[in-house]
Amino acid sequence: FIMIKIKLISFTALVLMCFSMLQAQNDSLVNKEKPTDYETLMNSNYKSPKPGKVVQTEIDTKTKTKRNRKRSYSGNWVVGAGINMVEDSGNQQFSDFFTLKNKNYGGVPIMVSAEYLTNNLLSFSTTILLNKYQAGKPVQGNIIQDGEEPNYMAVDFAAKLFFRKILYKHVFTPYMTAGPGVRFIDGYQALDPTDNLVEIPKSKDVTINVGFGAFYWIGRTWGINFNYVAKISVKAGSNKIDKSNHLVPSFGIFYRFKND
Repeated sequence: FIMIKIKLISFTALVLMCFSMLQAQNDSLVNKEKPTDYETLMNSNYKSPKPGKVVQTEIDTKTKTKRNRKRSYSGNWVVGAGINMVEDSGNQQFSDFFTLKNKNYGGVPIMVSAEYLTNNLLSFSTTILLNKYQAGKPVQGNIIQDGEEPNYMAVDFAAKLFFRKILYKHVFTPYMTAGPGVRFIDGYQALDPTDNLVEIPKSKDVTINVGFGAFYWIGRTWGINFNYVAKISVKAGSNKIDKSNHLVPSFGIFYRFKND
């Protein structure tokens, strides 16, 4: 029942995201006089309410003519790093959202990402997640045994749709995200609900990921990020029974490259 609710929520979020993307595209086609380049994105991140100068005029002493010098902006590429947790119990409760009860964060639970900002509304990213399931934690109703903690790895591709106009200064930038991914889990032993020892084979899942998150800009290049994704497993191929839907929250810092 919990997994059905996760699927329903994820599907609804995906539909809303697609509708918002189509609406944003229609707006850009109708209002072509509005700037769509990266200048809009950078101006939105200033903490000062005073508008910055976009074009500065200077005199060329050799030709005695005036020429325009455009301000150099930070680049479109963003890299990030942080930590992640995996909730794969199969019985996620809302009351567990802010607890570590069923969340796995063993080994070195790192997250690294690279992201390309196409404009002030949309970006595309690739994220790598490394984690390790912990002994005593439930995985789809089974309890992992000591010495049997499997490694977890996921590679995700996502599109992010930003909602930059929620706050005036846009320092806080929420978004919705969706895209495909691949998950790898080592084999392990676990106790099933009847206390029988079972062998869980190594598995590889193709997942459809839907979620939400937010950036908080500390400056023009540095910031922090929170991301929460529901990963829906595509039950195809071998060992279908061991494929599972799960949740992955992550938190990290990011750096946006300058191109000057």
